[in-house]
Amino acid sequence: MNIAFTLLQQEAKARASPPVATPWRHRFDRIRASVMAALEASAQTRARRHLLDFANQCEANQPELAKELRAAGNMAR
Repeated sequence: MNIAFTLLQQEAKARASPPVATPWRHRFDRIRASVMAALEASAQTRARRHLLDFANQCEANQPELAKELRAAGNMAR
């Protein structure tokens, strides 16, 4: 294959218009965004719960650390 043919192919691809977004694509994008938001909220809730559990475990031996962990867990809301 010669270089001129390759350049012509690349030029034709560059001039091609982008695909038009279909209603299905829009719907898929909204569903994907909702799922990602739900996963993010779930992960944050789980992390907050683990911070607070760890703070409860540290309370007897390291009250200052427990206080900071609780503050971090409440700030993440």
